[in-house]
Amino acid sequence: MSNLIRLLTLSVAFTASAQAATAVTTSAANLLRQPVLGSVVLKVVPRDTLLIVACSGNWCRTTYQDRGGYVARSMTRPVTASAPLSGRGNVFYRSCRAMRTAGKAPLSLGQLGYRTSLDRNHNGLACERGE
Repeated sequence: MSNLIRLLTLSVAFTASAQAATAVTTSAANLLRQPVLGSVVLKVVPRDTLLIVACSGNWCRTTYQDRGGYVARSMTRPVTASAPLSGRGNVFYRSCRAMRTAGKAPLSLGQLGYRTSLDRNHNGLACERGE
């Protein structure tokens, strides 16, 4: 029970102070279940992988291959400036179809609404023709 409380406390702390940004891994990085050294490794994220991250302190919350977890901030290099996780100016497209319907496809890395999961070939252009 105390582990659950500790995890919830960490989640609230990360949510309250984290900012979303895009980053690239500088080397192979472990995706960990919790933001602590020695945590269970969920996946290994290859070098030069583009991620959307929400960083706080030494850890970044991210998703890789449909698994959410944490990577060490020192293993990433920022690509775009941080933006608040919520508030005016944030755009979310559920799918490329939704982005095309809104007349916004394709979107480049750094533009509002860009997500790595919509950039299947990882070239920095989401929902381009053929994706």
